[in-house]
Amino acid sequence: MLEVKNVIKDYHGKRVVDGLSFSVDKGQILGMIGANGAGKSTCVSMIATLIRPDGGTILYNGEDIVSNPRAIRSKMGFVPQDIALYETLSGMDNLRFWGKSYGVSAAALDAAIERVCGIIGFDRDMLKKRVSEYSGGMKRRLNIGVALLHEPELVVLDEPTTGIDIQSGSQILEAIESLRTQGTAVIYVGHYMEEVERISTHLCVMDGGRCRAFGAKDELLGTPEGRITLTELYNRLCGQR
Repeated sequence: MLEVKNVIKDYHGKRVVDGLSFSVDKGQILGMIGANGAGKSTCVSMIATLIRPDGGTILYNGEDIVSNPRAIRSKMGFVPQDIALYETLSGMDNLRFWGKSYGVSAAALDAAIERVCGIIGFDRDMLKKRVSEYSGGMKRRLNIGVALLHEPELVVLDEPTTGIDIQSGSQILEAIESLRTQGTAVIYVGHYMEEVERISTHLCVMDGGRCRAFGAKDELLGTPEGRITLTELYNRLCGQR
């Protein structure tokens, strides 16, 4: 589905993504981990066609999204680190606004909102409130819901559980896991090793803009000495940070 091949990105003379390659297919959750500055957010921003790579190719279903961004934009839901909601509007009004922006028809919008609310654990009473009244966890969950309204084939989430409580984080992870059962491909940029290890089917370990390891989670964590944790794998590849 998505193939990233030898991608390069420079900022102010510094290479922040250096020959990065990986792929993700339907029903897979690719967990992407790395220290701050490893190039994770830059990578997903290129996949979301927000910035252009300086080299390499990014293919979606065989089409080059650098030369043809439309090949992926309507098929992808992107959840950035920053909350992309209108605080003065209600949750329902946000869903209606963004649903129309994603091209969901008026006839299909109510059903889309109902479906999304089931995924993120929202009810009608919660949707009546202004977003400014929401907790951080509720904002994060609604932010994910917005990205799912048009039933994307690929969902990209950039650290969606940062700064929220354990319960909200667990609800978000459950929502992401439910996407996989529907055949959706997911790229999950995570900050917490335990979360990434829990939900991922595949892993991409980044360090210094490069991919130090990519593959199925069970293969990467299964060693001749026995199964190791993702934290142990990261420390073996990238050293103690």
